[in-house]
Amino acid sequence: MTIVVAMKFDERILVMSDTMISDPTDRADNILPGRLKSIVINKWLTISYAGLSNQAIHIIRGIKKLSNISTELVVNILAEASRNHGDDLDFILCSHENAARLIKISSGEIFEGAEFHWIGNRQAVSELSKLEIPKVEINDLPEYMSQNEIIFTNTFLNYIRDGRCKGVGGVVINCLCSEFGHCYQDHAGAFSWDTIIIGQDDYVKRQELNQTGMYCYTYNVCAPAERGQAIIGFYLAQSNVGYIYDPLNYNDARKIKNMDLQAFSQLVQDAGEVLARREQ
Repeated sequence: MTIVVAMKFDERILVMSDTMISDPTDRADNILPGRLKSIVINKWLTISYAGLSNQAIHIIRGIKKLSNISTELVVNILAEASRNHGDDLDFILCSHENAARLIKISSGEIFEGAEFHWIGNRQAVSELSKLEIPKVEINDLPEYMSQNEIIFTNTFLNYIRDGRCKGVGGVVINCLCSEFGHCYQDHAGAFSWDTIIIGQDDYVKRQELNQTGMYCYTYNVCAPAERGQAIIGFYLAQSNVGYIYDPLNYNDARKIKNMDLQAFSQLVQDAGEVLARREQ
């Protein structure tokens, strides 16, 4: 299963999702790289899915090819697909064709009007809703960004990091849908789970161990500057390995080996520019 949560902040919508793919016929979950669950169609439309991944990607690729694409047409296509697959395929649609719209499609039914929607793992959403929200004051934010957006994003990141729910995990994808264009957002992080004893730590040895990835790893999510493109990269520094998600052209992420972060990030940027030129 998976988790996708979307919240509307005036004209901006944030969509947070994981990448884990669970298949009962496989021996293990596909945690990394998994698959991209929120797919940017163009500068004003993004579709997220939970459930049958192959079927969802096939439907979304068909929508991308439409010459007469509109929000209402896409909602009808997704509603029919959801009805055909029962409880096994749900969608969240974010549109800025005109005004900002956040729409959930589940079991063939259409839900619109709420500021928050989710699809995927019910247990994960229940646990997320019970997390204590930190009382913090964030200063010097851009005028278009609210403090609540930061809290929403960090709460989801921390939940996935803690790995509380089976069937949810992998890479955290942060998709921004705004009147200025839909896109993915860069972020980076580091995880450490070793015990540190104050006063008894060998700094040099610890840095060597960190590079092995046994007790710590760092990652970067790299997004292209071009808006409206369904492409994003995930990079693991310890192994010099990255994955590029391009779901409108490939089912699974492409693995890139032996490349440093700067070169990998540039590769993602170049891919975004190529896709943008194709659509001109």
